[in-house]
Amino acid sequence: MSETQAPAAPARDGPEGIGGWLILPVIGLVLTPLRGLLQLGDYSGLGEMFPLLSGGQKTFLVAEIGLNLVLVIIAPVVLLILLFNRKLTFPRLYAIWGIVSLVFLIGDLIVAKAVFPEAFGEGGVELLDDDTVREIIRAVVLVLIWVPYMLLSRRVRNTFTQ
Repeated sequence: MSETQAPAAPARDGPEGIGGWLILPVIGLVLTPLRGLLQLGDYSGLGEMFPLLSGGQKTFLVAEIGLNLVLVIIAPVVLLILLFNRKLTFPRLYAIWGIVSLVFLIGDLIVAKAVFPEAFGEGGVELLDDDTVREIIRAVVLVLIWVPYMLLSRRVRNTFTQ
């Protein structure tokens, strides 16, 4: 063997590449920003209501919109870029994103109830409507199934090496 030749890459034991069960979180990452863009329409009626809100309510809504933009649009796009470039940081950042998303959903409900007590009390607005329950279930599944998969899977370990 010549001294100028690079050593061969070590053989990996097990599957590698974007395939197998890894396809499911990839599909989820692709769909998340699309769903997020559609959900922005939920905030369309706030323009006329915004002047009627207290300072704390305004702060809460601005923070909620900003964090939603980060968690459901920006972060998934960044994760997709890392994924398709097979970056070593992808699995860990995916896990962090999943956990933060679940914590944000639960924290958002708690703060919303505190900031808008009249709406969720006598106002007749459901705190846990069908969409919110679906989002919480989706986040719990992500944390319970896909976070451990990203951290423990041989395919993930063999795929994200750069």
